[in-house]
Amino acid sequence: MKDRPGIGSYGKSAHLYDLFDQKANIEFFSHYASQTKEVLDIGAGTGRIALPLARRGVKVVCVEPSPVMRREFEIKLSQQPDLSSHIHLVAGKANSFTLGRTFSVAFLSGSFDHLLDDRERISSLVNIARHLDTRGTLVFDVFLGLMGDSPLSPAGTVTVGNKEYRRLVGGKVLPGHKKETQLVLETYEDGGLVERIEETSLVGITNRAGIHRFLAESGFAVREEWGDYDFTRYQEGGSLLIVEAVKRDCAHAMT
Repeated sequence: MKDRPGIGSYGKSAHLYDLFDQKANIEFFSHYASQTKEVLDIGAGTGRIALPLARRGVKVVCVEPSPVMRREFEIKLSQQPDLSSHIHLVAGKANSFTLGRTFSVAFLSGSFDHLLDDRERISSLVNIARHLDTRGTLVFDVFLGLMGDSPLSPAGTVTVGNKEYRRLVGGKVLPGHKKETQLVLETYEDGGLVERIEETSLVGITNRAGIHRFLAESGFAVREEWGDYDFTRYQEGGSLLIVEAVKRDCAHAMT
C-alpha cells in the first residue's frame, strides 16, 4: 500500500479531484456564460467548469495557481484537442494575475475559501475588478456551512471498475479566522486498500456581512444572492452562498 501524506491544496490528490467534485453547477455557470462569447475563470482547477463551457462554444480564459491542478487540466485538454481553440490556461493567483484585457463575465468557483485573510480577499477582488468591463459580472460561491470544527468523517464513495475510492474530510478552527482542513483519500482494489493519501490545507473563515464589505471596498455591488445552483434565493443561515456582483462605474479599471 502506498501512503502519501501532503500539505497544500490537492498537491497529492489532484488526479482524484474530479471524482468527488460533482457539484451540479455546470448549467448554473452556463447561464452566465451564454450571455457573452468569452469568460474569465479564476481558480479554474482541472477545468471541470471551463471544459463543458468550451464544448458549448464559449471561449474561456482560465487562471489557476496550482501546478498540479494545471497539469490535470492540460491532460484533460489533450484528450479533447477540438476544444483547444476555446481554452487559454495561464498560471496565476487571484490577487496578482495580469492579462492586459477585460471581460464581461468572471467566475470564481470553489476558490474564495482559499483566500486566507481580508487583505488577500480585497486585493483579489480589486484585481478581478481590473479585469472586468464596467458593469461586468462576477459570480462566486462560498461554503459558509464548512467554516466550523468537524471530525474526520466519510464524505463520499466512488466506484470505477474494480477500484473503490473513499473520501474522508474533517477540520479544526485555528486562531486568526482560519481553518485547517484534513482530507483523506483511500483507494481500494478488489477489496484491498492500495493507496491512502492524506493532505491538509488552510481555508479562510468569513461570513456574509464580511463578503458584502469586501465587495463594496473593491468596487462591486451585490446584484443577486443564491442559496443553490438552481437559482433558489439565499436564506440567512444557509450553508452555501452564491453571489452575483456587478462592477460599479467608478471601480478599478485596467491600466
